[in-house]
Formats: sequence, C-alpha cells, structure tokens
Amino acid sequence: PIRFVVPFAAGVSPDVVARIISEPLSRALGQPVVVDNRAGAAGIIGADIAAKSPADGYTIFMTVNSIMGVNPNVYTKLPYDTFRDFTPITQVATVPYVLITGPKQPYNSLAELIEKAKAKPKSIEYGSLGVGSGPHVVMEMMNNQAKIEMMHVPYKGSPLQDVLAGQIPLAFEPATTAIPLVKTGKAKALAITSPKRSHALPDVPAVAELLPGYDGDGWQGIYAPAKTPKNIVDRYNLEIAKILKNPETQKKLDDLGLIAVGSSVADFNRVSRAEFEKWGKIAKANNIRVEN
Repeated sequence: PIRFVVPFAAGVSPDVVARIISEPLSRALGQPVVVDNRAGAAGIIGADIAAKSPADGYTIFMTVNSIMGVNPNVYTKLPYDTFRDFTPITQVATVPYVLITGPKQPYNSLAELIEKAKAKPKSIEYGSLGVGSGPHVVMEMMNNQAKIEMMHVPYKGSPLQDVLAGQIPLAFEPATTAIPLVKTGKAKALAITSPKRSHALPDVPAVAELLPGYDGDGWQGIYAPAKTPKNIVDRYNLEIAKILKNPETQKKLDDLGLIAVGSSVADFNRVSRAEFEKWGKIAKANNIRVEN
C-alpha cells in the first residue's frame, strides 16, 4: 500500500482533501492508498515522519504552506528541511483566509478597522492558532502593509469560538470554516486574503483592494521524500493533476472554500521556494520566532 502521510487529525481540511484524492489515486495506480494521520506540534511530527520515510515511491506527504514555508523560518530547530528532505509533486489547492469578527463587534469594514487601529496602536487584539501559524503571519503581513499595530493573542488551538462569542474581536479563519459562519450570520467577514474576491462571498472585499499587492492565501500540496525517483514523482504528478482537473473533484474542493490547482512539478517547486522566501521576510520583519 501507498502511505499518504497527513500531519493533521482526521476531519480537518488537508485530511478531507487527502481522502478526496486517495480513492481515485488508488484506482489510477491499481494499489491501495492509505491515509496515515500524524498530527501534532504544528505539523512537525508528520513532516519528520514523511522526511525520514524511504524514497521508494510508497510514501507521499500532504502538507500546507505553514509547515513548508513558515515553520522553517520561525522555529529555531526543526527535524526536517523543506528543500533537502522533500521533492515537490504538485500544489493541490489554494486556501483563502477570511478576516472575521463577531456579529456584535463594532467593525463593519477593513477600512474602518485600519482607521481605528491607526488611531490607537496596539489597542485591538486578534487571535491565531499560535506563534508562526498561518493566521498569525497573514495578519502581520496585512498590518505591515497597512502600517498598523494590533496585539497578537496566540491560542494553543483555534480562537474561533472566542471570536464568535465576542471574547476576542478578530481572527483570520480558513475559508473552509469561515464561509458557512458568514453565510449564517454567526460571523461578519471584513476581507479575504485572495488577490480577488471569492464567488462564495462576493460581497466581501479582497484585502488587496485596500492594500494593493497583498496575497495571503495558504495552500495545500503533495511532496515525496527527497531522492524519490523522477519517473515515480512524474507519475504521481500526472495522476493527481488529472484528479484535480476532474469537475467532480473541483466541486468538492469548491464546497470546502478551496481552489483546485494541480500544478506541474516545476511550477510547484517555484511556488515552494517563493513562499519560503516571502514568509521568511515576514517572520524576520516582525521578529516571529519560536524557541524549541
């Protein structure tokens, strides 16, 4: 069997996507593809297991930009290296974040939020999944471009329930969970991190409309251990890209608030390196470090 390592618990977005891909991939390759959830430590546990697996084509790794592009720029010690230990297969999807606030909070637009933050630096708090997490770095990138300062409150898990209850005013939340909350009125959406508006939330502006050039979308992608033979990597790329171009798969991802990609190996390699450099600059500019 092919082991599909997922560094998250069952039921979260990358795991759901891995399971959407695994069944048609198994059919295409004529072998079972087994999802192996290895959650914990900001994805480091799963990444370490995948990195140390034999490079024989029987292990692939479903991961996200925070594990490959942010962690190496934030953690003082990591048991894996994005470029030394992995070879890219394909970018699976982009994952927009939505800036949400509770329904009773006074903020009704991003412009209003920025104006209030400028008037009183560090007076507005925001929550995140923890220091160096995707929601933390995308918020700091927005703050840098807007020339504002807000107070970061790192959580050990998701700050979502506290945002909905009004205990903390703001957080960037992945579109997968944010879209249903906005549509049912349980949260207000101020902006989305994609360069353009989402058709799922057409009334919610992109941050880039106010801060040109801003692009804070996360992504999901598949890698293999380094030194996996090129012909095997190319076969995976071909089959997974086919799956991602299938309208049925695209609809499933669209329903999760994700945008299917299915890039070439070379394109995904470029994305991996560009994202690594982008988040490295943000981490350095904001002194985001985790001593471990």
